[in-house]
Amino acid sequence: MKMIFSAGASRWPEPVYLRIGYGMPEAIRSPKEARNHLLFRWPAVRGEKYNSARSLCLEAETDPFLCEYARKVFIEACIEASVLD
Repeated sequence: MKMIFSAGASRWPEPVYLRIGYGMPEAIRSPKEARNHLLFRWPAVRGEKYNSARSLCLEAETDPFLCEYARKVFIEACIEASVLD
């Protein structure tokens, strides 16, 4: 039996909802989406949790065992930046 696993398709069981500025709430469903938000949509003030989340989300894209931990750290970064909805 062959098992095929696509590491790039890892998704979280529940999305993380955030709101940047006065925008609409956004659902982040995977480490890849989280990393894109961290890199391109994040507020200018970036703290310690931001750096951890950014690197961990990158690693979680290729290592499915880090997926849940990346979600936890991403939520902490959202709290730190006051964007968790």
